[in-house]
Amino acid sequence: MKIFKNSINLEQAERIAQGKLIKVNDSIINSAATLEDADNSSLAFFQDRKFFDSFLNSNAGVLIIPEDEDLSKIPRRNYILCEKPYISFLRIVAFLLERETESVSGIKIHPSATIDSSVVLPENINISSNVVIEQGVKLGDGVVIDSNTVIKKNSQIGENSHLFPNVVIYPETIIGKNVQIHSGSIIGSDGFGYLWDGKKHQKIPQIGGVIIEDDVEIGANVTVDRGTLGNTVIKKGTKIDNLVQIAHNDIIGENAILCAQVGIAGSSEIGDNSILAGQVGVADHIKIGNKVTIAAQSGVSKNIADGKVVFGYPAIDIKLQHKIIMAMRELPEMRKYFHKLMKEDKK
Repeated sequence: MKIFKNSINLEQAERIAQGKLIKVNDSIINSAATLEDADNSSLAFFQDRKFFDSFLNSNAGVLIIPEDEDLSKIPRRNYILCEKPYISFLRIVAFLLERETESVSGIKIHPSATIDSSVVLPENINISSNVVIEQGVKLGDGVVIDSNTVIKKNSQIGENSHLFPNVVIYPETIIGKNVQIHSGSIIGSDGFGYLWDGKKHQKIPQIGGVIIEDDVEIGANVTVDRGTLGNTVIKKGTKIDNLVQIAHNDIIGENAILCAQVGIAGSSEIGDNSILAGQVGVADHIKIGNKVTIAAQSGVSKNIADGKVVFGYPAIDIKLQHKIIMAMRELPEMRKYFHKLMKEDKK
């Protein structure tokens, strides 16, 4: 259960959820919880029928439920009817979180921060302890930079972006507005490029950059390599989980989802609204279309057209892959039958 500093009444919750309130009694909501943990000041949601028993027994002050739910068959209490209960639940949680988040007002700089004299500070910015900001860096209004973060020369951080502790931004990186980069992530490190010259691995200079567009969120311990000549680009609205590797010259489309431990080799392109589940690996110079879904632990070695759902290694149509897996389960019996036929043939 998450208890917020502020509270809302049921009418406010109705407006934020964009639903219809069925009110039995007044309730002030100051927490969000699961169906099991909720109390009479909690907001909870129900949409999956497998949790129906928990829903019936929940003590939540108000429940967000599907708009087509038959009210005559459930207990009389406070409900908000919505088309998509979980999304409406998230709207209210986001509203309460925003209200308790300290606004960035004025210039707040910890004495231990090191900021080059060339850096022009906006009217509103928070810079925490041991931050280093090098020559030529441009900072947007409302930026928050947490402890031990390093922003190297000639980089740009857009308005209302937040760099959490221990983030490193390499030189000439461009970060848009409303971007969140979580702890331990490194943006703009050298791409992995070497050429065997007959005696040793000769390093290929990585002189491109990184562009991260607006409304991107990058999880903890993510690495985004700079381009070899051009830029590595993460387009607006994309969300990246922890422990993801994005190599040089990759282009990640708008509103893509990259789950934990995804690894994308160099010069590959991920289309808009595509989803790469956990531990997906993508080879270099691959093009993945728009609205593609790649199931967990798949290996992508060929281009994938728009709208495909793929799985396995090599990643192929998920329905075909399931048939192959089912067939593989029958292989031991098929082998026995084959050897039986061979013995009979020899007689």
